Amino acid sequence: MIEDKIKSIIVEGDTYREQYRDGLNALVKRLEAEGNAERERFMPADTFPERLEEYRQKYCEMLGLDKLTSNGLEAPRLTRLCDGDGAEIYRLVTPITPELSQYGLLFVPHGAKNAPLVIAQHGGGGTPELCSDLNGPNNYNHMVKRLLARGAAAFAPQLLLWNCAEAKPTSPSHPISHNRGEVDKNLKRFGLSITAVEIKGIMNAITFLSELDFIDGERIGMTGISYGGYFTLHTMAADTRIKAGFPNACFNDRNVYSWNNWTYQNSANTFHDAEVAALCAPRKLYVAVGKEDSVFDYRSAVREAERVHKYFEAFGCPENFAFTAWDGGHTLPDTDEGIDFMFSAFK
Repeated sequence: MIEDKIKSIIVEGDTYREQYRDGLNALVKRLEAEGNAERERFMPADTFPERLEEYRQKYCEMLGLDKLTSNGLEAPRLTRLCDGDGAEIYRLVTPITPELSQYGLLFVPHGAKNAPLVIAQHGGGGTPELCSDLNGPNNYNHMVKRLLARGAAAFAPQLLLWNCAEAKPTSPSHPISHNRGEVDKNLKRFGLSITAVEIKGIMNAITFLSELDFIDGERIGMTGISYGGYFTLHTMAADTRIKAGFPNACFNDRNVYSWNNWTYQNSANTFHDAEVAALCAPRKLYVAVGKEDSVFDYRSAVREAERVHKYFEAFGCPENFAFTAWDGGHTLPDTDEGIDFMFSAFK
């Protein structure tokens, strides 16, 4: 009898375990609904222009970017590698902290003088070599080559995103293992994030590159796809030296896509993609998502983009924000509208 009763207790316990699980899911759903309203209260459009830098500071604190300093770091190291197809290729190694440096490739059109600089950011499984067509087929739709064709210098930084698993048709494998999630988890124990560290690397590179004789430090843009689009949006929000951004295949509702390394303490009450995009105002921002994107559903991106317009309108420049859902997939659009929009900020 006692054994039967114990078995009954165990079985009945599953009912309570199910209720507990469902209750947690319901709690998150309620908090998400409340967070949608809280973000509107947190950053009202009518007072946004005069409070912009206050919000930017809060955003940097959320990421942990405020905890990183460039004081006392060694100078970046720029090395000329070779002449490529239409450009000279350099390697740039930029210190982020005393023990950490970020690598990237710089492509400079032959004979460039006073050229715009565009950060060309790869996505998940990517590398500077891949997004610049140096390492076989890819899904970047000739991103770097299209920037070089406009006379811009293109800098492609390496993030902790290269493919170290089985090679894919558009993503070669590299025998250097890493665990991005584990690194991000450990950084967040100290109030940092992998996003903050990698944004800081890009910002330090911009500081160095903008001082080169052949670069116009007043004409800086950024573009990328997937993770590269995410970093385009989030780096531009932090760094006002970036005059225009063209993020692709990333912008969305973070309640729908709450990836661990794309979420931060209290972010659902403060900064989702719409609020981060607002921090780019009044500078030019063109957001593109593909209707055939196999990673992100464009429909939730459309809803999120509708929340951005009022912030640019508050600055009196609604024309400086554009959003498009184009008939394509997880890549840079086939047309040049977004690139044209970005380069229009350099005139």
